[in-house]
Amino acid sequence: MRPSALLLLTLALLAGCGPAQKGPEPKTLIVGIQGVQFEQYEALGDATHLKQRLYYAYTYTGGITGKASEQPTLSGPGWVTLLTGVWSNKHGVDSNAESLRVDPAFPSLFKRLREALPTAYLASVVHRSPINTAFLLEDAHGNDVRESGLSDEQVTLRALQILGSTPADFTFIELGEPDEAGHAAGFGERYQQALRNADNRLGRLLDKVDERRLNHPQEDWLVIVSTDHGRDYRGKGHGGVTEQEKTTFIASNKPMNEELTEPILPEENPGPNNLYCLAAQTSVAPTVLRHMGQALQAQWLLDGPPPAG
Repeated sequence: MRPSALLLLTLALLAGCGPAQKGPEPKTLIVGIQGVQFEQYEALGDATHLKQRLYYAYTYTGGITGKASEQPTLSGPGWVTLLTGVWSNKHGVDSNAESLRVDPAFPSLFKRLREALPTAYLASVVHRSPINTAFLLEDAHGNDVRESGLSDEQVTLRALQILGSTPADFTFIELGEPDEAGHAAGFGERYQQALRNADNRLGRLLDKVDERRLNHPQEDWLVIVSTDHGRDYRGKGHGGVTEQEKTTFIASNKPMNEELTEPILPEENPGPNNLYCLAAQTSVAPTVLRHMGQALQAQWLLDGPPPAG
């Protein structure tokens, strides 16, 4: 059942460290799974890594229909929104056209973290090449790792290598199999199998993070799992403003927190089935920035509310 209140990610802050003690070292892994209809993911059952090991909540993408923030439920706008914390009317990537570049006034996590943490180890490993080679070309140029056009298994193996043998301060990966399965056949066994494959790969990544935390207890790991967009009622398409296409999710290894005891219902435009009372896709970037020790600045004009806590 959809949560009855707005859920936002929280950050677990360690307290009580004496002045002589070194503070926790923040690390972040974002696992992006392209084209996930979340109801279909939930329907795989209780044995998934999603349900067994993560906290999660429904969210929305596509901005507010009929307002300046409205954007198509496509991969380009979705991934750039997730990584910048603003809608496409600000970041400028409003379609999948590979000629588009993020507006430098609204940089992605790659650029913000590189500027704030010059020695941080940043990586972006993706199946969908334009994330690195087009939309965020300049932003990701300073990454320690920037690899594109890999199969989902290659993406996973490369991510495991990064998590196992580098500082891995901030790592973004993107898996594309569920979206391809949906476009090919809509909802059905092929799509469900693609989701199972993605969930199994997620489990291997979570295992590696657990191993790393055991070997490096000073590291404070935030893992976020999300998607770029939902799908239409058949599962084959997306790009429009239906509830199914706009419904997404955020999952995390850290507890989620009810910001209020009742839903926040926008009076003017609550959205289909009160969709806009949920947290938005734009909440991911501010969550990561705060976890990585960055104070959120008003002049950044982020569209996602800061995480509670």
